[in-house]
Amino acid sequence: MLPWGQMSYWAAAVITNLFGGIPVIGADLVVWIRGNFIVADATLTRFFMLHVVLLPVVIMLVIAVHFYSLRIPHVNNAYGEELDFDKEAEKYKAGNKKESKVIPFWPMFLSKDFFVASFFLAILFYLTCYHFAFALDPINFDPADHLKTPPHIYPEWYFLWSYEILRGFFFSADLGLIAFGIANVVFMLLPWLDRSNVVAPAHKRPGFMIFFWLLVIDMIILTIWGKLPPTGINAYIGFAATIAFLALLFVVLPIVTKLENKQ
Repeated sequence: MLPWGQMSYWAAAVITNLFGGIPVIGADLVVWIRGNFIVADATLTRFFMLHVVLLPVVIMLVIAVHFYSLRIPHVNNAYGEELDFDKEAEKYKAGNKKESKVIPFWPMFLSKDFFVASFFLAILFYLTCYHFAFALDPINFDPADHLKTPPHIYPEWYFLWSYEILRGFFFSADLGLIAFGIANVVFMLLPWLDRSNVVAPAHKRPGFMIFFWLLVIDMIILTIWGKLPPTGINAYIGFAATIAFLALLFVVLPIVTKLENKQ
C-alpha cells in the first residue's frame, strides 16, 4: 500500500519538511510527524496507521453525516426550491409519482449510489489486479536510499497540481508555502467566495460556467507542469498558472457571482 521506494521516500521527506516552515513549532512538529529526525521506519509506521486506521474512520464518519443529512434535514436540489417533503412523500405513496418531487431513500436513491460505487470499484479492482503499475513512477521500483537523492522529486499524480503551486513562487519559499496552504483549503471556502443569490446548475450560470472551465484548464496545466523539472520556461509557466489559480478563486469568482446579483 505504501511502497518504500525512492520516490515515496523522498516525497515523504519533502512533504514532512513543509511543516518546518510553521513558526515556533515547525522543527518540533517535523520530528513528531516523522517519529525520528529523518524519514525512517517510524515514519512508515505512522503513515501506515494514518492511511489504514485514521483516514478510514474519518471517511466513515463523513459518510454517516452524509446519510444523516439526507434523512433528517433532507437532500437539497439543484434549483434551491423549497419543498414540503412530507406533502411530496404523500404524493409518491399515493401513486402520483410523476408529480412528486421526491423519491424514497431505498431502493431508488441508495441503489444509484451502489451502482456508481460498484462501477468505480470494478475499475479499481481491474487496475489493481492486472495493471497495478499503471500509475507508479518507474523510480519508485528502486528501493529507498537516503544517500541518493533523485534528480527530480514529485508526489503522486493527484497531488501534482498543489505541488506545482508550492514551487510556483520559485523566488520565495515562504510565499510558495503560504500559497500551498491556501490551495489545500480554498475549496472548502467556496460557499463564501460564491456571493451569488442565484441557485441553479452551472450550465444555467454563463459567467460561472466560464470560470469553472478556466479553473479546470488551469488545474490541468498545474498537474502537467508539476511533474516537469522547475527550470527555464517551466518555472515561469508554473508561476503564471499559480497566479491564475489564486486569481480565479479570490478575484474572478467573487466578481462573477456579484455581477449575477445585478442581473
